[in-house]
Amino acid sequence: ALPICKRVQILVADTWTVLEGKGDGCFIDISGVTMFADYRIPQALVHLGTMKYSEELMKKLKEGVMFQYGDRQEMEIRGCSIWCVKLICDHVQKIFKLKGQTMKEEINAILLDHYLWDYARDHREDMKDIPFHHVRCIYY
Repeated sequence: ALPICKRVQILVADTWTVLEGKGDGCFIDISGVTMFADYRIPQALVHLGTMKYSEELMKKLKEGVMFQYGDRQEMEIRGCSIWCVKLICDHVQKIFKLKGQTMKEEINAILLDHYLWDYARDHREDMKDIPFHHVRCIYY
């Protein structure tokens, strides 16, 4: 299994956010940090129609199957979420570039992750029919 170090990413992202990208919070490669691959973001991505689960996976999720950390399907959910958020960031940046604006510093996976997390929290009731994956581990 490929390790996805969510907590390390959050430490870097929180440092960057709190220090507004200045001083100890200045990371010249901050746009290389991916979204945090938790359980709520995939749910929001499915709700928004930017990601889709197979029927087999959706059945398991609705049954509340507990995945083991590193299971193929658990890693696919997390990996596809990371890829989906990257594609969204790339697309939004492309739209701004067509308008003659560079938004590389203003649009990144960290900020999109924050937005999607807040969206998932605020629209929890709207998304109640889309299950999220269950994994018991120390990495979430």
